[in-house]
Amino acid sequence: MHIFGKKQVVNCAVCGKELGRHKYKPGEDWGIEGLLCGDCHIEKTREFMLKQEETPDICAMCGKEIMGDGHKPRWQWEMEQGALLCKLCFDKKDSDYNRKTNFCAICNSKLGLFYYHPKPAWHIEGNLCRKCWDSRNSKG
Repeated sequence: MHIFGKKQVVNCAVCGKELGRHKYKPGEDWGIEGLLCGDCHIEKTREFMLKQEETPDICAMCGKEIMGDGHKPRWQWEMEQGALLCKLCFDKKDSDYNRKTNFCAICNSKLGLFYYHPKPAWHIEGNLCRKCWDSRNSKG
């Protein structure tokens, strides 16, 4: 006898079998509401994994199908989680990011230990050296 009343009976969302001690949540992508028994969970996992293997990987930037291994974007690039890039797009994104962080956005000189962030009103992407920041700030 339970202290708080009778325990609710839960059935598997796929086969309808009464669930005992072990209940499994379906993946969000599966489109199944409710809980699953062990057998149905294993079967649905297998089906989902086979579907994933069949679909080709697509580059998140250019939209082309990736042949071979895809490259995961670096976390600093602030791209969607799970996105993949082809070799050309990865190299381009990497060089753009390095240029943006290591070189002045106006004069292209190498940034040293100290660099300056442009004001949002200037609409400049990247960092600035002191000379460019001062000249831009004095303009208004």
